Amino acid sequence: MKNQMIVLITDFGVGSIYTGLMKAVIHSIYHDAEIIDLTHNIQPQNIKQAAFLLKNSIAYFPEQTIFVIVVDPGVGSNRKSLIVKLEEKYFVFPDNGIISYVIGENSEGEAYELTNKDYFREKVSSTFHGRDIFAPVAAHLAGGVDIKKFGNRINLSDIVQIPPPLLNKESFNCWLGEIIYSDSFGNIITSLNTEDLGIENSDPDLKDNWRFEVSNQIVKGLKRNYSEANPGELLAYVGSFGYIEIGISNGNAAQALNAVSGNKIRAIKFS
Repeated sequence: MKNQMIVLITDFGVGSIYTGLMKAVIHSIYHDAEIIDLTHNIQPQNIKQAAFLLKNSIAYFPEQTIFVIVVDPGVGSNRKSLIVKLEEKYFVFPDNGIISYVIGENSEGEAYELTNKDYFREKVSSTFHGRDIFAPVAAHLAGGVDIKKFGNRINLSDIVQIPPPLLNKESFNCWLGEIIYSDSFGNIITSLNTEDLGIENSDPDLKDNWRFEVSNQIVKGLKRNYSEANPGELLAYVGSFGYIEIGISNGNAAQALNAVSGNKIRAIKFS
């Protein structure tokens, strides 16, 4: 297999030299690699955030895409480095729970520990496996190396798992969730899955029955889009991933609410 797309997801930050070095290594091994920067704005060391965004992004990429996910607070420790094939897509990553939500209950797939140093850079830093292990492995895979050559096969069930995002039903009309991520506009993406809450985005009759409590603020109702709110007004709406989001019309909700990943949000439905 060749000419595969390599998708990078890291917490390095936009414009980081580390991202550029990973790309340089990939192209030095496989010149024709097509590299996409999905995001480098994962909050530093926030494995849950990376796992959530990965899960909600992979459906938009074609089969044979290679995802390289480097959010790696345990780099240099005894944590494993892995490559996994699931549903005709590949994932190269540190074994710290970062693909938990992709695996889910899935028992179909192949997983290998990266142990074959023939596919690493000659000198491997103890602090930058993204450049020295994950990038070259992805490049060799894209260039046609069989997944079985990278190391010893392991069971999917042996891969580290992390708990799912918070979503507890506290009563028949109340759910507790958490903030997962704030995008570049300051819109707050939460773990409140509209399917679990029974919200249909196309049903206007339910909109006024909802209240959301976040950062000591109450957001009333659900809007379809930003234009339904007045400038500077907080609003709740169903985001493009199918989760409740909090925004401000013509403003930055994350800054206004001092909202960070892990903060709680409560959804209440009134009859």
